[in-house]
Amino acid sequence: MLNRRPLVSLRNCGGSWTPLRAIRCKVTASKHEKAEDLSDALRHTSKLRVTNKEFATLVADLDNFKGPSKSGDVAASSQNTKATPKHKSYKRSSLRQRDTQETSLRRKTNERLLKGFSDGKHTDREADDTHERLGWTADRKSGAKQKSVRGITAGNSPVVQSNTLDNSTIPRLQHNLDRALFSPGVHFLQDPRTRVYNFTPYLKSIIKHTDFNFEAIGSFVNVSKDATLLQAANEHGKQFYSSTSSMTSALIQFYYLLNNYDPASSDRFPFPKFTGASARLPASLIIQPKGKNHENGQTVYAVESDKSADTEILLSAMGHCLEALLTTEEKQFEQYKVSSPETPPPTPNTYNYATYGDFLMRSQLDCYDERLPGNGTFDLKTRAVCAIRYDSGNPHLENNQYQIWKLNGQFESFEREYNDLIRTGALLKYGFQARIGQMDGIYVAYHNINSFFGFQYIPLDEIDRVFYSYDKGAPKSINVKKLEDLHDDLPSFVADTQFKMSLDVWTNMLKTIIDDLKAEHGETAFRLVLKTMRRVGYSRHRMHVMAVPLSSEQVSTLQAFPKSFKTSFREDIDPQERFANLQDHSSKLDAFNEDTAKAGVLSYYVYVENLFGSNKSSIKDPHGYPRHKSQPWSLSYTIKRVERGSGRYLELLREATKLLTNNEPQHAPEPPEEEGEINIEDPADLMKAYSAIGAARATRWEPKDEARVVYKPKQ
Repeated sequence: MLNRRPLVSLRNCGGSWTPLRAIRCKVTASKHEKAEDLSDALRHTSKLRVTNKEFATLVADLDNFKGPSKSGDVAASSQNTKATPKHKSYKRSSLRQRDTQETSLRRKTNERLLKGFSDGKHTDREADDTHERLGWTADRKSGAKQKSVRGITAGNSPVVQSNTLDNSTIPRLQHNLDRALFSPGVHFLQDPRTRVYNFTPYLKSIIKHTDFNFEAIGSFVNVSKDATLLQAANEHGKQFYSSTSSMTSALIQFYYLLNNYDPASSDRFPFPKFTGASARLPASLIIQPKGKNHENGQTVYAVESDKSADTEILLSAMGHCLEALLTTEEKQFEQYKVSSPETPPPTPNTYNYATYGDFLMRSQLDCYDERLPGNGTFDLKTRAVCAIRYDSGNPHLENNQYQIWKLNGQFESFEREYNDLIRTGALLKYGFQARIGQMDGIYVAYHNINSFFGFQYIPLDEIDRVFYSYDKGAPKSINVKKLEDLHDDLPSFVADTQFKMSLDVWTNMLKTIIDDLKAEHGETAFRLVLKTMRRVGYSRHRMHVMAVPLSSEQVSTLQAFPKSFKTSFREDIDPQERFANLQDHSSKLDAFNEDTAKAGVLSYYVYVENLFGSNKSSIKDPHGYPRHKSQPWSLSYTIKRVERGSGRYLELLREATKLLTNNEPQHAPEPPEEEGEINIEDPADLMKAYSAIGAARATRWEPKDEARVVYKPKQ
């Protein structure tokens, strides 16, 4: 007899068991939904090995959900019929016949799948063909074939600089900080042992934010309000234009997708696991039509980051202040003080414009040095220590005395800060920003808001080696006569190619959404939410894409949402009031998101597969990495429209609104205890302890610091 007990798990190729969500889930679901989930599991048997009995049981469960077949299922229909000896005999015979047929089919399917595992040429189409013969389709729920857009990209076209740079308008490093550009590693402001300064003592004491004239520095121009950028998009015939700060969150999601990110794969991802907001948050953007291009008649769209869940914190404001400090001479920087009677000369923003495909990308240029490769530009980043970042919502961060005084260690070290750069996704974001802006690298200045500790220049190819290396794919032998066999620049080749592949897929995605929105809502602005996730029981990621149409009034309300609440560090309010305002911001934004979602959520899945060789065959390695730069490589992608409600969309947006109150103290911060034990299990208490230790170190160092000895090479 066939075991009719519902199948709760499937055995994967490694021998472990994978639960079936549709069977274990206790929430009420329609028969069609359950049938769809079971069909979906069976369609992907290329990644599962199922025994004959398990396969037959799953078929029976599926038939139960789908109802009796048109030809009549004796095993199912006879349950409500009084069994006679004749009926029983016929029932056993039918079951044996059906079991034999399905056993044979299962055996043949497994043979084909195992062949695919061995030669790496199997595609999901083989499994789909098998299940189509059984009457299982991908869209059982809707009863109609869903729209899918397929394409292949090789990322072969170059990123082109579309404007001529005036290097005289780009800031340069001051205070002899350019020394770090050509000397790898971290450079201490002060030698921690002798307290001798490697750079000017002027950088030891950072100006207070209350003393800095923020009006004297250039303001950021939003993409949607940048008339010059729109004009450039029209001149170059580009349909989409954006900026580095708006694009990086989406590119990070594409990184997860194209690399099939899995921290357990240490050969491919040997760096610290992504955690925190970078791993949880989706990319959320606002896409707005900005009129038609008179040359080609296309509507041009601004692609801008969603600012609805932002709030102004001290760290973000101090970033502009510190950049001015690092690129301005001492005497001239005095003019930036509120107390100064003089006004510093205006510092206009200088941009690099680059084009690829249908995208025009704007990058603000922070620094320039003619001795660097390429166009000589690089990004300037001021990075606060971990104790400051973990308490970023505290408006009194200037009281924190956490120190960096050693190269290695879990705390108070540059190693900790560099690992945090990777773990939080900041270094990956920096890499994308440098690549968009065609820069050579990034210059990092580590500080605790009161003082700088050290400086490090990280070239873009070094960032690429962190995120795009693959030890498993390294050659076992090297032909010294062929420099292309050396893997020195293979990570940068992979990074650059994937960057362009991402833009190709993103462009096709935007065009698909725009066409679908036009059919249902006309030409409209919309919010785009992207999140790459792994499905339980599957080895490949897919990207969830959601789009919601917005009116121009809704866009304005959304982007100005933070201004409706007194939450900025500049507000003279106590922590309790600020926390209450942030809660109000969070709850009202959730309500606004729910209201706008009523217009309907367009949902899509994006699947990708790396193809290698002249015959463009897939490989069984889930991370798809070329062996060398000359190996033919392309990316196959599918953008599939699916029918989903607004639940997942709102759930992802709530991840962003939760952050508004997560790092905010509800009460005034208590000063660290001078005596007594600290609870090291509590991260907040641990950071307070190291802040107190840092203050004690500063007191101990005072006698040596008074001498202010600056290193100078002997003649």
